[in-house]
Amino acid sequence: MIQGPEDSIELARAALLVAAESDPNMDVDTELRQLDQWADELGARMDPSWNNLQKLARLRAFVFEDLGFRGDRKHYYNPSNSLLHEVFRRRLGIPLTLGIIMMELGWRVGIPFEGVGFPGHFLVRLSGETQDLILDPYARGMSVHEEDCRRMLQEATGGRLEFDEELLVSIGKRAMLTRLLSNLKGAYLRAGEDELALASVDRLLVLQPGDHDEMRDRGLLLYRLRRYWPALEILRTWLENQPDAPDREVIEKHVVALRTLVSSLN
Repeated sequence: MIQGPEDSIELARAALLVAAESDPNMDVDTELRQLDQWADELGARMDPSWNNLQKLARLRAFVFEDLGFRGDRKHYYNPSNSLLHEVFRRRLGIPLTLGIIMMELGWRVGIPFEGVGFPGHFLVRLSGETQDLILDPYARGMSVHEEDCRRMLQEATGGRLEFDEELLVSIGKRAMLTRLLSNLKGAYLRAGEDELALASVDRLLVLQPGDHDEMRDRGLLLYRLRRYWPALEILRTWLENQPDAPDREVIEKHVVALRTLVSSLN
């Protein structure tokens, strides 16, 4: 799917395929039919003459009141919050997965939503109005303004990044999938699920072949999983291609240790 043009990417299907890596019993088409059913219910509650703002008001009520979706504030880093079918089932998610649901339902009823890759907090744009609206899926789809964005950026980066309007540009579906997989990778690492984190890295490398950071992390995860030969090959290649990397010295020590381990196994 991702080898085709951006417009051909089915965001919800791709997100569910990502989730299927963790739950092989999940049926992607069944989950998509659930999304279509919700969209049909939402569309039936709208008047064809409504403008986008009226449609948005009904969508907010439908998603966050009728269906009961909300942000998971107790267990934000639970991997389930990045697995779309689990978000469907639990009605809990993080800004990105809740945003995917908002956008997918909106697209099905003709609302021109776009994703906004704001650092640390995914947002949704309603375009086509006199002034674009920026919406927060984690706060029931309510509008956010510059001061809200500055506060969220402070919380997410601890002041390491200054606010700039460029942080609110729209992003494409590939970028959203990259963010989804990065979130999932981080959640699995926090949970000590190295095998599943490795699967997320492998998917990230499908989206971004040759990404140096992901190649390094793939080597380190293989090391932790005691797959010493492939870990050594990947990290050795990484060192050849990254002569000026700030963490080069750390990786060199890992390579030395791996060489010793591999030699002891021969």
